[in-house]
Amino acid sequence: MSTRGAVAAGHPLTAEAGAAVLREGGNAVDAAVAAVLTSFVTESPLTGLGAGGFMLVHAPGEQDVLLDFFVEVPGRTSTERRSELVPIPVYFSPESPQVFNVGAASCGVPGTAAGLAEALRRYGSLPLAELVQEPARLAREGVRVNAEQAFIFHILEPILTHEPQGRAIYAPQGRILDEGDLFRFEELGDALERYGAEGPEPFYGGDIGRRLSSWVLDRGGTLGRDDLAAYEPQHRDPVRARYRGRDVLTNPPPSSGGILIALALSVLDRAGPADLPTLVAAMEEAQVARTEAFFHGLYSDGYVAEFLSGARIDAAAERVRAGTRPPDPGPEPPAERLGSTTHITAVDGDGRCASVTCSNGTGSGVIVPGTGVHVNNMLGEEDLNPLGFHVTPAGRRVPSMMSPTVVLP
Repeated sequence: MSTRGAVAAGHPLTAEAGAAVLREGGNAVDAAVAAVLTSFVTESPLTGLGAGGFMLVHAPGEQDVLLDFFVEVPGRTSTERRSELVPIPVYFSPESPQVFNVGAASCGVPGTAAGLAEALRRYGSLPLAELVQEPARLAREGVRVNAEQAFIFHILEPILTHEPQGRAIYAPQGRILDEGDLFRFEELGDALERYGAEGPEPFYGGDIGRRLSSWVLDRGGTLGRDDLAAYEPQHRDPVRARYRGRDVLTNPPPSSGGILIALALSVLDRAGPADLPTLVAAMEEAQVARTEAFFHGLYSDGYVAEFLSGARIDAAAERVRAGTRPPDPGPEPPAERLGSTTHITAVDGDGRCASVTCSNGTGSGVIVPGTGVHVNNMLGEEDLNPLGFHVTPAGRRVPSMMSPTVVLP
């Protein structure tokens, strides 16, 4: 296997973890998994074993696949919710706060442990036990906080320190960690080592899953043992679009971002020159398509063909060329929120590519003792619940704007 390749990531140590795997002969999926596991430590507020994500895998001569391991709506055990979402203002600057909803009522079923193991089983070449060694060491020994992570710690301080468990990790000396400080999460190191030895089972059907469920249910959430036991990654066919003679692969429903990208690219492709006004107009076509009917359609069979029909794209391209606005879609969807995600792309010398995006939302502030898991707050993210909070049936994936994408040569 070729040792050539490249990795792009949101932290130098995240990227280096993937690059080291490529140098040792691993493929792009091996490298992506290693990088994601490392990001649990280096970019911990944004991702982790309590998060969810997507991986788009392309390999020459093989079927392209989107592996969906995003957060699922809980409530199989009990739909009774005994607590409310906790609104916390996050200040990007003194003049621009946004409110994020956290607490046990915001916790959805995490997918990263199941998804990464499935990616490695189906498309990787190295054992999980090998890939967890370096991130487990980093979690125990610590990582120096860089400027970018210090900014994230600072703006998310009210969430990260909302509960005693978070304060012990992110403010061990009574103040939020700053650039140059040592971030350590020893329980995460233990959890990663356990994950490498036993795979995802302890997190879904075993003792760690039981701790997660009990902790969240005791605090009024709906994350039950049945929800964890029923969780499975889903293999989906990517959405395809053509742009300037290239095939573009992206995230399909029930996520929303990929087909919006496909619509915008298809409109641009037919509208003519991709100058700034044309680009803005195509993006507006995608934005106004986010209606209530759109979000209902994400769970319907055949919706991709309907949404990306030639007639729809032609009509939108004609409006873009003519400089006319798209039809009024009615009430606008919620404003965009902080992009609390991590993204990693790995390519190897054999032409394989793994594009993977994971997110913990802003985190729920619920860090379960003895598990190394900070549970996501996807049920409290306004942009992911456009029809209202706690109305999506149990067992459905939360719709996501995250859209790992690959452009083929």
